[in-house]
Amino acid sequence: MKNSLLIAALAISIFLTGCDNSTQPPSPTDQLSKTTQPISDNTEGKYTVLKAPLPSEELTNKTPYVVEFFWFGCPHCYSLEPLTKAFKQNNPDFEFIMMPAAPNKRWEIEARLFYAMEALGAKEAHLDQVFKLYADKRTEKRYPTLDEISSLMSKNGITKEALQTSMESQEVSIQIERSKRLFDQAELTGVPSLIINGKYQLEFAKLDNNNFAADFMETILALGKK
Repeated sequence: MKNSLLIAALAISIFLTGCDNSTQPPSPTDQLSKTTQPISDNTEGKYTVLKAPLPSEELTNKTPYVVEFFWFGCPHCYSLEPLTKAFKQNNPDFEFIMMPAAPNKRWEIEARLFYAMEALGAKEAHLDQVFKLYADKRTEKRYPTLDEISSLMSKNGITKEALQTSMESQEVSIQIERSKRLFDQAELTGVPSLIINGKYQLEFAKLDNNNFAADFMETILALGKK
């Protein structure tokens, strides 16, 4: 990175726990900052190997790649997003695949929303806005309504009806089933979860607390070479 990156993030002890399959995510606090350091191949203890690797041929024809399981309602995913975005911008050789986790009925709503946005061509323009809307409504201890979400996209001609129809479509349902299957195959219990090259799950708790962002970047880069 050319410029230092300040990330609205969580206190390390909270951030590392992620969101489990409940619908009561913890509250975000504190900040993390990105500093530039030389890339290291020291990944020891910073990842686990999946017992059953994800089927790469089903996900991408590129290597290296990262699959990020997330949930719009997770404050940890929201806090991590600027860092993953910075990684993507600075490492275009990596394929970065966002996959909404849907291990329960609550999370499935947001997973359907993500895939509907993708189908309607609204993901790139409105992903950050939707994440922020969920963060804002968390202070009110509620989730955004479909009206509130669709109003963000109205300037691009996407109506509530179009969004709802897409969320309920067969195309989206197929993607939801794939997300559930891959989440279970990776034996995940929460988000955010990052899987590199279909094999290596990043262990957030093992990254350097004092230089989290730099260690995050370096570890993913090193695992991408494995």
